[in-house]
Amino acid sequence: MSQYIKNSRIFFGILLVSMSLFLIVVVGYAQTLKSYKAQTREAILAQAEVAKLNIEQILNSGVPLQEIAGLQTLLAPIADTDPSVVDIRLTSGELELYRYTNVVIEGNLVSIPLSNKFSVAGSLEILLSDAPIKGLVDSSFSVMLWVALILIALFVWSIAIQQSGARYLKSFSVVFLTMTLLVVALVSVLLKQSLENKAVAMSDIISHRIAPIMQEEIDPSLVVGLDEMLADFISTNNEVASLTLNVGGERVAYSADEAHSQWLSQLATYESTNSLGNSTSISFHPEVLLEQLLRVLKSFAILFGGCAFVCFAFVKLLSREEKQPKRENVLDKIKALLLMTVLMESLMAPMLPEYIEVVVLNAGYSGLTASLLFSFYFLGFTVTLLPAARLADFMDSRQILIGGIVLSAMGSLALIIGDQLSMILVARFVSGVGQAAIFIAVQHYILSHSNQENKTQAAGIIVFCFNAGFIAGAAFGALLVDMIGVKGIFMLSALIGVSMFVFAQWLPTQLGTKTLPNASSKYRLLKYGVKTMGQDAKRYIAQSAFLRALLLVGAPAKMLMTGVVFFAIPLVLAERNIASESIGQVLMTYAIAVLFVSGKVAPIIDKRGDAKLALCLGNVFSAISLVVLGIGLQSSSDMLVVSFSSVSMLILGLAHGLINAPVVTHVINHVPSSDESTAASTYRFLERFGHISGAILVGVFIRYFGIEMGFFLLAAAFSIFGLLMYLLDGEKLAEAKS
Repeated sequence: MSQYIKNSRIFFGILLVSMSLFLIVVVGYAQTLKSYKAQTREAILAQAEVAKLNIEQILNSGVPLQEIAGLQTLLAPIADTDPSVVDIRLTSGELELYRYTNVVIEGNLVSIPLSNKFSVAGSLEILLSDAPIKGLVDSSFSVMLWVALILIALFVWSIAIQQSGARYLKSFSVVFLTMTLLVVALVSVLLKQSLENKAVAMSDIISHRIAPIMQEEIDPSLVVGLDEMLADFISTNNEVASLTLNVGGERVAYSADEAHSQWLSQLATYESTNSLGNSTSISFHPEVLLEQLLRVLKSFAILFGGCAFVCFAFVKLLSREEKQPKRENVLDKIKALLLMTVLMESLMAPMLPEYIEVVVLNAGYSGLTASLLFSFYFLGFTVTLLPAARLADFMDSRQILIGGIVLSAMGSLALIIGDQLSMILVARFVSGVGQAAIFIAVQHYILSHSNQENKTQAAGIIVFCFNAGFIAGAAFGALLVDMIGVKGIFMLSALIGVSMFVFAQWLPTQLGTKTLPNASSKYRLLKYGVKTMGQDAKRYIAQSAFLRALLLVGAPAKMLMTGVVFFAIPLVLAERNIASESIGQVLMTYAIAVLFVSGKVAPIIDKRGDAKLALCLGNVFSAISLVVLGIGLQSSSDMLVVSFSSVSMLILGLAHGLINAPVVTHVINHVPSSDESTAASTYRFLERFGHISGAILVGVFIRYFGIEMGFFLLAAAFSIFGLLMYLLDGEKLAEAKS
């Protein structure tokens, strides 16, 4: 290996390790910051809710809000004990009754209405700042940057000793996993610290509430209502199991949740003592805390999985041996490139439907217009497949690939430039055209650089990259949208396109197998291709087995993927104010299921030689997933909605894993051997119209029948499709082949 190649591999190795470690730190930082903010805000709002209960008790007794005394004692402790609270104001109409500070400070305003027996009497306004939380998390994660530098140095030292493919892969894996474990440990410590801070803040507030009693030297045992005050704190903090107030070493008040387990709660008990000598013992439900911790770690694990997909796709290029066959090298490059181009589109999946609907509604149009605009991506994808496939026979596939990347990046940039309906329409159509060109070019590269030795690996590249790219993209998009905003996600998508444009320059040229015709011949060629596809479609549609597979299985499955997974789920969950992170995780559940099931089902279908049962089961599972989704969306609990949606997507992923590849097998099993290739390509083209109509049809069902009933009716339709497929598709394969 030449010195130039060695140096370049070291340089790109350092670059890849640096970006990978930085990505892990960013993922951990963003997850921790979001969780820490949520924990702190919950604690503050819980204390505000206690203050609200106390004020409303007085209001309900007939005392006007303006005449309530002791507001300073009641409200000031909320700000005194938590630096995130920068101001508190109590108002009644236009009259300001209490203000914590007169300094003008910016922050996030939370308004809590205060009601008496008859109407709203005023409001409690709390101004929150994220700066103290961000400063704490920043200082903690700054250590990780030094750790990253040390790990990079260790990586360089390792590969400097021995430059081999195996050494690159092992060194990268050790560094990557080490950084991951350290970040996970830091995330766990910070979350535990936020819980302790919450306990201390709660203890301080309780101490402030009883401070006037202590200052007057009143015997606390003579004071009525202390147990009820602690009960109010427990009722507004579902993770608190019990509260104990001690004065002078003696217990004067105690309250516990009905489900309180004394033994278990001792595992998570915090005690705080203030300057007056009062102590508060707070016991938490361990299972609630564990659930919160597992939820955060689950999110991080999913995000780490996305990081791993991306990083290991590229590190394989560095870890290749010098004598690796050229075709395997090209396939490794194609795999990394396709994964990233899918990721650049999937970044927008969790928030794009909501973004489009907001623009549509602001323009004065109905929600159905949003589904129409959303479908323009799939329209652009479908109408480009045939021309791109014909051009790939005569042109350099690398040119088509680069052109597709440019168009896809331009589509993302167009979403940044303006939010007019016409701009969104053009942007989505152009993105669809670009992604179709990428797909066709990648397919030509795979076919040209695969043989009997790596045929299986090559065939799985598109399936793997589509699902892995979708998983990583949905994870990153859902997490980063809270940090950089929707426009920032569009810009990030475009930047990935630019980087893939540069990366594509390292691919070899891939000339077509036919002579490039002149301009007029190109037009005639395209016209001939469209005419041929039309004739093939007319011929195969006349065959009952082909038509049944298309109308009862393939097209409906694609309709569900675009209409439910990509459009309805993000939109419906966003309208219920479900966090974008949770929406991304729901979508990823679908892709993970498809990725897992597809690899397991294909060998079974090949062994059986018949895909009919798999297709019928796929429709049945599709119906079940829609029923589960409809039931889940009827719940008022956000946690149940997310849980049911995830289960629904898991089942739908299982269904589509039973359909995606087997349906093509079913089609070609019912045509002569000489027609297999033509039948498969014609079917795949016609199946795309399910993509185009998906968002529109699902949007119509939701609009006219309601969300839940719309999904139930779709479930009924898929049950009928599965039954018809089972009863009507009875041709013998041997007869069809003959």
